Amino acid sequence: MLEIILDEFHYSTLWNGGILIYIGFIFIIYFLLLPQNKKYPVGKQIMFVAGMIAVFAALGSPINVIARIKYSYHIIQLVLLVLVAPPLIIIGFKIEIFEHAKKINILDKTLNFLAKPIVGFLSFFILFYTYHIASVFNFARLDLYINYFFMLALLIAGILLWMPIVSQRFLNTKKKQLYILFCILFFIPYSLVLLLSDKSLYLVYTDVELFMQSLTVCMPNIKELPPEFAAALLPFNPEEEQMQGGVMLLISQLILFGIAFFAASITRKEKIHI
Repeated sequence: MLEIILDEFHYSTLWNGGILIYIGFIFIIYFLLLPQNKKYPVGKQIMFVAGMIAVFAALGSPINVIARIKYSYHIIQLVLLVLVAPPLIIIGFKIEIFEHAKKINILDKTLNFLAKPIVGFLSFFILFYTYHIASVFNFARLDLYINYFFMLALLIAGILLWMPIVSQRFLNTKKKQLYILFCILFFIPYSLVLLLSDKSLYLVYTDVELFMQSLTVCMPNIKELPPEFAAALLPFNPEEEQMQGGVMLLISQLILFGIAFFAASITRKEKIHI
């Protein structure tokens, strides 16, 4: 069914050229403009590229469109954007630019503030739960720029969340493992809400009119199409989609944070000075 639906979308709808261009600019800056050690590890560069590919998959690939039809794909977006991409980007980022930035007093204070574990933790989970309040989510999904603002903000907040986990500068092993456990615990309530809710939380997946408005962001000409078209795009049970999303989020975060928890106990004391 999903393949049949996607066949009706133009490739320019499924693949966001704008996001691809932005990521292309990031690669130009990363490889050509950012200062780096001549022996900068190729492995770290691969990590950074993989992180940006995860960002593109979340925001510029067909996943972004399908996420407006199936809620479980929105969870895939989230996993890629806040659990997969941030640690890869942090590991691969060329940190020499921060050494230059820290020479400027105001930037030094700003970076030191943002790097505090409590700042990253609170920023991420406040933003995460605010975005997923039903009224906020429904509103954001009906506007291209607001939705991308939230997605970009979640990515940045995700980087701040993962910074104390990936870096050896901020927390010792025991505190880092405790931090990871708190991250796991704070994801669980939303997963349980998705699993235990007996009705759809978000009208953009059930109300035909709002659903069509949501798709307008991806398909500007959808207003010219009859409501029957939108109804044909809603063959998926929203309650089942939410349950699947809850399972996916719960398992994904347990696996990824579990890997981080294990790595924290065996990693070398190599500091990332940010």
